[in-house]
Amino acid sequence: MKFRDYIGGINAGESILVEHTSTSPYPLLFYEIGRSRGWENLLIIDLLDSALPILRWLKFAGLDVSLDKLDRIKAGGTSEWGNKIAEVDPHKDPGIFMNRFLKVLVDYYKTHKNVTTIIVNPERLVPLHENRASFVLYVSLIRSELLGNPSRVLFDFSNFELAHSGYLALLKEIATRVFRIEEGGKLTLMKSIDPEEDGTLLEPW
Repeated sequence: MKFRDYIGGINAGESILVEHTSTSPYPLLFYEIGRSRGWENLLIIDLLDSALPILRWLKFAGLDVSLDKLDRIKAGGTSEWGNKIAEVDPHKDPGIFMNRFLKVLVDYYKTHKNVTTIIVNPERLVPLHENRASFVLYVSLIRSELLGNPSRVLFDFSNFELAHSGYLALLKEIATRVFRIEEGGKLTLMKSIDPEEDGTLLEPW
């Protein structure tokens, strides 16, 4: 089965973790999500300009992404693209940053339905806050709180080569499904709400 066909059956409220390496073709999964779920339904949480290399990779590959259709929450970085609905400062005290971030998300989901949220490389925030266990737990609590929200599906792209092991373990625990894409495009469904699917190989595109 192709990845884009599989994600068409994902339920509202689910949280999906997409693990990737630095050299795997994970931007193509980003592209397939946009094609399958509709670019106009996407909300990009852009942490420290992490989405920018994906968008430029796709552009160089000749795959068009309509940036003007993309709603974006900007958290740090300098790039300007898409429809910026809010900006939060990840360098602030973790409590201030996360409370502001959560408020923006909750308010957005109140006025928008059928949202596909993509968060790119959240593991970059952990060293920014000195790898503190309290920050990792705070982030996981927010993830748990939003799990099951019927207004959205979340796709979380995380580089497992760089991620703090405890943080990545919590993401896997919370996620309803976990994909891993490796060099060469090998795509494995590592975890599913249907245990019989665990270990299934999918065609990435």
